[in-house]
Amino acid sequence: MLELGKHINISDDLFVVKNLIGSILQGVGIAYLLPVLIAWFYPEEVKYVVYFAIPGTFSVLLGAWLARHIGKIEDVNLRQAMVSAAFTWLFASAISVVPFMFIADMSFIDSYFESMSAWTGTGLTMMTNLESYPHILLFWRAWMQWLGGIGIVLVALTVLIRPGVAAARLYRAEARSERIVPNLVNTSKVIFKIYLGLTLVGVYLYYINGMPLFDALTHAMTGLGTGGMSTHDLSIGYFNSTAIEAVTIFLMILGAVNFTVHYKMFVSRHLKPFFEDIQVRYMFLFLVPAVAITAYSLYQVGDTLGDSLRQSVFHSVSAITCTGFGIADLSKYPELGKLIIGILMVIGGGAGSTAGGIKLIRVTLMYESLKWTLQQAILPRGAVIRRKVGSYVFTEEDVQEVMSFTMTYIAFLLVGTVYTMIRMGTSFVDSFFEVASAQGNVGLSVGITSASMPVDMKILLILHMWIGRLEIFSTLVFIISAFFLVPRVVKRK
Repeated sequence: MLELGKHINISDDLFVVKNLIGSILQGVGIAYLLPVLIAWFYPEEVKYVVYFAIPGTFSVLLGAWLARHIGKIEDVNLRQAMVSAAFTWLFASAISVVPFMFIADMSFIDSYFESMSAWTGTGLTMMTNLESYPHILLFWRAWMQWLGGIGIVLVALTVLIRPGVAAARLYRAEARSERIVPNLVNTSKVIFKIYLGLTLVGVYLYYINGMPLFDALTHAMTGLGTGGMSTHDLSIGYFNSTAIEAVTIFLMILGAVNFTVHYKMFVSRHLKPFFEDIQVRYMFLFLVPAVAITAYSLYQVGDTLGDSLRQSVFHSVSAITCTGFGIADLSKYPELGKLIIGILMVIGGGAGSTAGGIKLIRVTLMYESLKWTLQQAILPRGAVIRRKVGSYVFTEEDVQEVMSFTMTYIAFLLVGTVYTMIRMGTSFVDSFFEVASAQGNVGLSVGITSASMPVDMKILLILHMWIGRLEIFSTLVFIISAFFLVPRVVKRK
């Protein structure tokens, strides 16, 4: 650690990080100002505008001050980008608590939980009786999830940060690696346009199937953003409509598919890229047995076959896409059903999508790497094994990185599960389910998450949401840099 510290220039780091964070905070501040427009449609809620305008303006001004030297940045190393991205999620969640504290009269920790859950696209909530809250607050939750799905950093790349190495580093630090077009900022703009277009399609589909316009807008935003926050306590189950559930499944799957696939479909005007994508294939490969087992477990405890299939299909898709919409009380599910849904949440959706979890491509790569290992043992020495999965080609280093990430992910998951079991006195399956939901940025719950939860449990789930959204390594780099490397380097100086 000390040897690494010798190579750190604190002044350069602080200069780069504060400027990058400043640029991103301007984007967050602009995002804060959009809910103000809701007051135009609901004039009685104009009194709440101040709780968005003031913190939004503050964030823009603070960001502008921090980023006043952004043009002088010539290069950014990956560690600096990771620290910036990790800190941005913490700060964005902190500055977003104002509406919850002053409109919903929630405590700071509950408000911070709600903000982190929204920005990370998780969907776990401290709020109940959602229908009683003003539209502007419910839109704020959905708006944060929509932006969180595409990524705070990606929004900043689209709007604020100039092309160059700094943008590329931030893009990777925010756990994204897809390139649609050669220029990174143009890639971001293409993704943003696709995201917006699909959201409008979702609004239309919900509306023509009987959902009120405001609900259609918020559920399309949180569905495609795989966030899952609803305007009703019963979530999608409130509407009791098979058509609305079908639209929701459609949006959740779209949100969990790599945006490169969306781009290819748009350019070719054909569905072929969707069905050819290896991650899509594995998504359905996991879904088929999961739906069958979950439906069987529900049927065994007395549900009709039709209702068992309906619930298992919806919740299995909601879990693997990391969305978190629900149509039934999962706390009443059999242990086997909850375990299967929990495993799907750990697997997660496609890399390069709005979904969380380990990601389908990593799970696929681990399975394929087992075959490659067996081939290497069987084939003659010197035989060349091409490590290719679908259209993706991997090196030995890629496989090792995936293995390291997966083991680290599972280690965090197990630590959180054990702590929850001890602290809450819940079963292994229930504890695993809740922590997997937080770390996978899903939002499904078996009833553990609530405002009555102990403060330390709220903090634990906040950390899991934060860690999961940035795919662990950015947060670890931030923690090590902030609490170990920087203090030691400063002390040496």
